[in-house]
This record gives sequence, structure tokens and C-alpha cells, in this order.
Amino acid sequence: MFIDDDPINNLVNHKILNKYDSSLGIVEHLSAESALRSLSNASAPPPDVILLDINMPEMNGWEFLVEYRRLGLRTKLFMLTSSIAQEDIDRAKQQPEVVEFITKPLDKEKLEIIFRQL
Repeated sequence: MFIDDDPINNLVNHKILNKYDSSLGIVEHLSAESALRSLSNASAPPPDVILLDINMPEMNGWEFLVEYRRLGLRTKLFMLTSSIAQEDIDRAKQQPEVVEFITKPLDKEKLEIIFRQL
């Protein structure tokens, strides 16, 4: 699952992931709120991986994490963001749900980092 308010980033990420493995089902959300609604739908299985942007309007990635915890899911979560701020990197390391902090753009090497940790 991609959670990023930028449709171009989602499109690029989708294409990169499809090149890496076209058998993967990919769900994209342009807002954290939309992703939370989808994740709280008990009839749908949770995704194996969430790639989460930090800087989004209305609800940012950090606020998403607070709400995500309440759902009690155990999905592997990776911060995929344009932020290179040390404060964000340190904060991500303190979040038990966050497996890795990855800077955009997504590429084959970064995908390999993600898949090694699944």
C-alpha cells in the first residue's frame, strides 16, 4: 500500500514496483484518512507492506501512525519520504511500527531493502 498525496509519486512508485515484481497487488491512497478507512475495513485483508509519506495535508504520516496503532495491525511499515531531516529520521527510528526510513525516489536498490525485511 502506498500512502502519498502526490499522484505522480504514486504512479512512478507503482511502475517501479511492477517492474520489480508484476504479480504484486498494489493499493494507492492519496490521503492518510483514505488509507485508514481502508485498513479499518475488517472484510479486506491488510496489506503486507505500507509505504508511508510524512508530509501530507490534513493528516501527516506521524498522525497516521497514531491512528494506525489503534487498529492493532501488524503490517510492515516503511517511511518513504522526501524528507532528509535528521529529526524525521530519528523520530521514525523511535516508532516500533516503522521498519525503515527510506528517502524518495523509490528505486530497485531501495525495493531490495524493503523485500529483504519482509
